Amino acid sequence: MRPQTGAVAAWTTAIALMLGACGPADERTTQPPAAPTTRGEVTATPSPTIEPTAETTAAPTPAPSVGDAWARLPDAPAALTEVGVAVYEGRLWVAGGFAADGSASPSAFALDPVEANWQEEAPLPVPVHHAALVSDGERLWLIGGFVGAGFELPTDAVWRLGEAGEWQPGPPLPEPRAAAAAVWDGRRIVLAGGVGPDGVAAEVYALATDVWEQVGALSDARQHLAATSDGAGHSWFLGGRHSSLATNVGTVDLVADDVSTVAHLTPRSGVGAFWIAGTGACLVGGETPGGTSPLVECVDEAGEVAELAPLAVARHGLGVGVLDDGIYAVMGGEEPGLFVSAAVERLAVER
Repeated sequence: MRPQTGAVAAWTTAIALMLGACGPADERTTQPPAAPTTRGEVTATPSPTIEPTAETTAAPTPAPSVGDAWARLPDAPAALTEVGVAVYEGRLWVAGGFAADGSASPSAFALDPVEANWQEEAPLPVPVHHAALVSDGERLWLIGGFVGAGFELPTDAVWRLGEAGEWQPGPPLPEPRAAAAAVWDGRRIVLAGGVGPDGVAAEVYALATDVWEQVGALSDARQHLAATSDGAGHSWFLGGRHSSLATNVGTVDLVADDVSTVAHLTPRSGVGAFWIAGTGACLVGGETPGGTSPLVECVDEAGEVAELAPLAVARHGLGVGVLDDGIYAVMGGEEPGLFVSAAVERLAVER
């Protein structure tokens, strides 16, 4: 499929194999520890049992109804891939990413679904790609990523958006990470996987106060994965790859008070994810040795796997977020490698 913006031929020829469809060229897989470490693990305190009464029993909230097709919306203001995406203060934010010429983007944008327009926000302190973007409900966090045009400089830098709209330094990661996945689980930011100084990583880190602590390890080390959460202490880390696209995995690990594998979906990397009550944790898009994927696969609380409507535009390196009126999939490349697009799609949700 023809990309929205053609990559620079000479640059692409030089790095196409290196990317492995936007992945480091020389990645050494770090095997996860035999058992997850528990240093710094947060353990929930059981609540006293309350017997239901007529006064305390409430009717269950119906699960949202998800549409049967993605609708293509007007393009985003930039064509990018490997972006960070999060929902913050009722808007969908996009930060960093790869441009068509292989440079890292310093830009941040926000989509207002009510006004149906994009607003350019304060630029990032440093251009970055393959970073994670997370909202804890009060602040917006930009975590890790690669700085510069290539894959040699993963960073441990963390930035948070201040009240005046400026980016301020946050607690740095224990070590550099890029192409990792991060999410707010309702009590802490949880980050897992990615590429570090020693290759592909499995560690799971959590930020509950002002210090990151390791709370476990994924079932296998991987990068270019996605994360989502129910906001009630459960986070799912889905898909990814070890090195090249031939090493894609479909593993779904659940991080709560420990780490467990709950399902295996179609192997793919460069993916997005979202969570919807009643449907579960869903893996969106991605890339495979055969091309980009439009698949949307979900695993519910019982471990049952189901498919939702596929993307209208198959992409990898995309970002996904859930707003009141639907699920948004933005940007990403329509072909494996350094390809970009400004595509925006929405899958309607009725609550």
